[in-house]
Amino acid sequence: MRTPPEPRTTRTDRTASTPPASPTSRTTRMALTALLAAAALAVTAVGCGSAAEEAGGGSPAGDGGGGGGGVTVTHLKGSTTLKAPAKKVVALEWTYAEDLLALGVSPAGVADVEGYGQWVTGGPRFGTGVRDVGTRQAPSLETIKALKPDLIITSRVRSEANYAQLDKIAPTLMFDPYSTDSEYEEMRATLKTIGTAVGRPEAADTALKDLDAKIGAAKRKLDAAKKGGTEVTVARGYTTDGAAVVEVLTGSTIPGGLLPRLGLRNAWQGQADAYGMSKVDIEGLKPVEKSSLVYVAARNDDVFAGSLPKNALWRNLDFAKNDRVHALDPGTWFFGGPYSTAQVADEIADALTS
Repeated sequence: MRTPPEPRTTRTDRTASTPPASPTSRTTRMALTALLAAAALAVTAVGCGSAAEEAGGGSPAGDGGGGGGGVTVTHLKGSTTLKAPAKKVVALEWTYAEDLLALGVSPAGVADVEGYGQWVTGGPRFGTGVRDVGTRQAPSLETIKALKPDLIITSRVRSEANYAQLDKIAPTLMFDPYSTDSEYEEMRATLKTIGTAVGRPEAADTALKDLDAKIGAAKRKLDAAKKGGTEVTVARGYTTDGAAVVEVLTGSTIPGGLLPRLGLRNAWQGQADAYGMSKVDIEGLKPVEKSSLVYVAARNDDVFAGSLPKNALWRNLDFAKNDRVHALDPGTWFFGGPYSTAQVADEIADALTS
C-alpha cells in the first residue's frame, strides 16, 4: 500500500515512509466517491454550498432528531449511525485532527502528535490532555482501546487493512482525501460530515465561512498588488538517497483548488499521480519556467535553495534567473483542513506580493 504525502527531510528522518507502489486507479475511486456522495445526498439536508459539501453532511438517526439525539453519517465504508453525537474522538490522520480543532473539539487521541506540531502549523495546538496513539501508519490499537473513544476517524490509505479491528473498538469513519479530482472540495465535504458526527454542524459551516473569508482577503491582497492572473507553480521538495526530489501539485490538490479562487492560474498541467502530484526532474520544469514557483521544503532540507541552484539547468530556468522562486513557511501543510488551507492561501499571497 502506498503511503500518502509525508513530510520529508533526509533519508534518516523518513522512518515512517515506505517506497511508493502502483497508484490506485483514480477513475475507479472517483466512481466510488460519486456513489457515496449520491447516498449522502439522499439523507442530508443542508443550506447552500457546493455539491461536494452537500454530500458531506448527515442526518438525525431514527427517533434521535435534534437535542443530542443520534446521527447517521456516510463515509467510504457506507453509513454509520451513532446513538448520540461523538464526544470522545480519536483521529488517525492529521487532516481529521485539524478538522476536530476547527469544530471546537479537542480529540482524545491523535496519531503522531509531535509530527503534527512540526508539520501542521496552521490553527490552534493540542491541549496537554491529547494522547499520542502511535504513528499514523501503524497506530497502537491497545492505546486507542484504552481511551474508550466513541468515534475513530481515519483515512483509507492508513487503515484499509485494520478497519475491522478499529471498528470493533469504536464506530470508525473512513475517508479518502485523495479520492476525487478535487481534494479541496473533498476537504470541505469531510469537515461537514465530521461536524455532523460530533454534533457541531453549525461549527462546520462557520469554519468554512471563515475559510472563504480568508481566501477572499488573500485574493484582494493579490488584486491590490496587480497580481491577478499570475501563473503559479506550486511544489514541494526533499532529498532521497542523496538526490533532490521535486513534486508539483496539480489542479486536483488543495493548492490547485485554491489558485483559481485567488485569481491565479496553475501553470502546471502535468499528469497527476494518486495524490494529485507530478514528480519531475529539472528539465520537467521547463514548460512552467515563465511562472512564479512557490514551494514548501523542510528548513534542514531545502533543495530549492541548496542543491538545485548548483545545477546549471536550474539556474537557466526563467523563474530562477529572475527571482520568482518563493519559499513558503515550512509548516505549510498542503493536505490539511480549513486552517491549513487558509494558511496556504495566505502564504501564496504573501509570497507573490512581498
